[in-house]
Amino acid sequence: MWLRLIAFLMSFIVSGSIHAQDTIPSMAEAGLPVFLPAGLSNERSRQIWESTRREQVLAAFETYVYGKAPEGGYTLGFDRIESSSRQPKLNAERRRMVVNIQTERGMASIKVTLFLPLEHSGSVPVFLGMHLFDSSRELPVIGQPWAHPTDSTSTLSLEDPSVVLRMILNRGYGFATIDANDVDPDEHDGFKNGVHALFHDETQRHAPDDWGTLAAWAWGLSRALDALEREEDVDASKVAVIGHSRMGKAALWAGALDSRFAMVISNDSGCGGAAISRRQTGETVAHINRVFPHWFCGHFHAFGDREQALSVDQHMLIALAAPRPVYVASAEEDAWADPRGEFLSAFYASEVYRYYGLSGLHPDERPLMNQSIGDRVGYHIRSGRHDITAFDWKCYLDFADRHFLGKQP
Repeated sequence: MWLRLIAFLMSFIVSGSIHAQDTIPSMAEAGLPVFLPAGLSNERSRQIWESTRREQVLAAFETYVYGKAPEGGYTLGFDRIESSSRQPKLNAERRRMVVNIQTERGMASIKVTLFLPLEHSGSVPVFLGMHLFDSSRELPVIGQPWAHPTDSTSTLSLEDPSVVLRMILNRGYGFATIDANDVDPDEHDGFKNGVHALFHDETQRHAPDDWGTLAAWAWGLSRALDALEREEDVDASKVAVIGHSRMGKAALWAGALDSRFAMVISNDSGCGGAAISRRQTGETVAHINRVFPHWFCGHFHAFGDREQALSVDQHMLIALAAPRPVYVASAEEDAWADPRGEFLSAFYASEVYRYYGLSGLHPDERPLMNQSIGDRVGYHIRSGRHDITAFDWKCYLDFADRHFLGKQP
């Protein structure tokens, strides 16, 4: 027990360290599952990836990690709760829609709140996220308004929760959000509420590969995208799905399943998100399944302290977004999320982007603190704790400018 405790404490000291001189082992040397055999051309690799391997990886995540969501058996209806409300403080327009999901067992509704910049011409790209614990707020909390001390936004007031939202809108982007509780409350209740109740008889136990809460949240994000596609002012071809912490896990899975998301962003998503599980650093599979047994499917519980037995790992989850742009971010003090494991996931996922002739994270480039790196795969580690801040959002906006609008920061 003492050895495990010492190892656990040491992980908090070393897991966030990423140095320019670090060497990175190959996936095989690191004991990670590889995408394809070595020595294939990019053209051949892309052909195999698209024809068979991607579906195999996706199916493994569905079966052994997140669970499989229903593919049918429901109808959707769309209503407008609030047509348009001007928000002078934000220089924005707010709209509220609702997606009604109907099955033979009943109906559930997911409310979508959309903010658009008042001064825009044509349709605008949108960031779509999910919030939790703040459903009663007029404005969703989507990030702390402070930034790195060297950043020009560092003087922003902590008392103003609209700062980050204004920052997004002033850059010409919209922001949409849904409440996770509308989709599936974050409770271990036997999947008796939320959208799960629409598809499962409460007298029947979940099958080992049935969808958990993270998969339900990802499914809900796709339903929100269904609603955004109906808004003429939204450029539905440029919707970025984004999430912090547990919502970052859901965002990565939503991006893997739904190719309509044009960009995928993970902020401090850690275990079951961007961090490599086999490192067993910070939060582990055994711990996350014990504390949040409803997040994943039943099969995933068999891999606590047996991560090596999984046929996939989280670098493969990030790669499922290819060739779409994907961004992973970490925080220096967030050892629980294993910053180095998140970086390595993004680094190894870059291999699949090379199949498409795209550049991800360069093999000779290492992240410096508070500096964004990468091309089609982006990454940064910032100073500070487990949070999403104005500095993070500045990096995401610069990344979106480059890939959505063709601008250079």
